[in-house]
Amino acid sequence: MKYKKYLFLMIAFLGVTFFVKAQKQKLDSLSLDSLKDYEIRLSGLCYSMVRDFDEEARITSGKNFIRQMGRALKVSNSYYYPFDSLKNVMILHAPDDLFRIITWNVATNDEKFRYFGVIQMNPEKLVKLNKKEVLFENIYPLIDRSDSIDNFLFKQLPPNFWFGATYYKMVKTTFNKADYYTLLGWDGAGAETNRKVVDVIRFQKGQPVFGAPIFDLKRKATYSRLVYEFNNQATMTLRYDEKRKYLIYENIVPDKPENAGFFQYYYPDGSFDYLIWKNGVWEKQVGFLEN
Repeated sequence: MKYKKYLFLMIAFLGVTFFVKAQKQKLDSLSLDSLKDYEIRLSGLCYSMVRDFDEEARITSGKNFIRQMGRALKVSNSYYYPFDSLKNVMILHAPDDLFRIITWNVATNDEKFRYFGVIQMNPEKLVKLNKKEVLFENIYPLIDRSDSIDNFLFKQLPPNFWFGATYYKMVKTTFNKADYYTLLGWDGAGAETNRKVVDVIRFQKGQPVFGAPIFDLKRKATYSRLVYEFNNQATMTLRYDEKRKYLIYENIVPDKPENAGFFQYYYPDGSFDYLIWKNGVWEKQVGFLEN
């Protein structure tokens, strides 16, 4: 049994290795050398913006990281470069490889995080898209405005007014020929709370839009994104079950009725609900989740 397990892991590893090599083969030697140089610089800045004890040094490293990453992504065919040595930077490819989204954060002394990111389109897919009337850009910088967005559960937002998070999973769904890319993410909201975030990207007239009214929790309104905030010492499960196609989330509740609305007192209660993609929405299912 152990042999089969290790064999599976080795096959998976070799598959990932082959994919990375195949992607790098699409880069000419000049671009590859340039991107390797950028990756070395970015790796050092990545370490400093997370590990440095001085807040100003972290912020300065974060600003320099943005500049260097912006320059790196302008290198020809940089989309195919994995940047796999960068720690604390999340890179997700869309399941159809239309784009990838890169997200990261910088910690401040008040234990909050500033979020940064960029959507980079696949150049091969971009050629086909731009033959249509609507033109797509190569990259879309993401600017975190989560502190200033009212009613963020219902808003549809452009990249420059982004509800910031670092994303760890992307799921593609389709309805009436429209594609939706659902994102699962984490947000260190502050000194006392963390958040788990479910957001979605769709493309309208060549522009990515965050949020869509596709989350049906069987309440009065349909949500454009889901945000769960809870005590920062707690851990909440939010995941996608590939086999069953379930979007699963752990319920969080206040420790006492009088603490309702004060999210530093919210904790997972050990129960789970789930959503399935049905008729163009993620619909909450009634009944217990079966393991």
